[in-house]
Amino acid sequence: MKDSLYFNGKVSSTRFVVLVILSIVMVVADVRYSVFAPVRPYLSLLVTPIQVVVNTPQKVFYWSKEHLTSREGLVKENKSLNQEILILRSRMQKLTALQAENVRLRELLDASQRVDEKVVMAEVIGFDQNAYSHKILIDKGFSSGAYVGQPVLDATGVLGQVVETTAYSSRVLLIADASHFLPVQLSRTGFRGVLRGTGDLKRMELMSVPHSVDIRKGDILTTSGLDKRFPSGYPVGVVRSVKHVAGKSYADVEVVPLAQLGRSRHVMLIDKAKQS
Repeated sequence: MKDSLYFNGKVSSTRFVVLVILSIVMVVADVRYSVFAPVRPYLSLLVTPIQVVVNTPQKVFYWSKEHLTSREGLVKENKSLNQEILILRSRMQKLTALQAENVRLRELLDASQRVDEKVVMAEVIGFDQNAYSHKILIDKGFSSGAYVGQPVLDATGVLGQVVETTAYSSRVLLIADASHFLPVQLSRTGFRGVLRGTGDLKRMELMSVPHSVDIRKGDILTTSGLDKRFPSGYPVGVVRSVKHVAGKSYADVEVVPLAQLGRSRHVMLIDKAKQS
């Protein structure tokens, strides 16, 4: 038994040596004399599947790495672009707000040049939080010449009047407040009446208008000056509707304020006291 194993091992060793020698001879013959050049293309066909199998894991690894890296880069780039878009949009909104503010300031400047009385420019710095009262706070007080009863305008019309002052601020009652009454005049016909606030910043009522009065939708109302507080001739509102209800002694006349109540940022204080 041992002899048989020894014999088989000896034969195997001999075969291995023979194969090594044969391989060396074939390599030398191919290098020196190109013996296998004619059949090399055909041999490559046999080797190609093996090369494909061997190289496939490496290719898959590199492809996956490149793909994941590219995707991660795209995600980062997309995030960065979104952030830039948000920044640009915020800057655009700020620019739009500044442009709108410049327009309002130019309008206010033009309006101040049309005012005969001396004016003091002021900025709105707060709003009354009371739901039953419409007042704003401005940054001018009695140290700047503000006084109770002083008329306040914006670029488009009468805004209200000062009802309280401190050294550096004043509280202004808007004309739309339910407690405010303002003598007005119809520009087209000269009819005089009293405009009352309703508590709605977009709606006022012209009181005690007889049915016989010539008043139409679109008519402009201005201050009449009869209260000796608001100078005459300043625009107040425009008639939105006129209703004649049977059984009522007076017509229902609804007026829209011309001033930007609740939206104006810059206003004018009419220094009427200096003119008296």
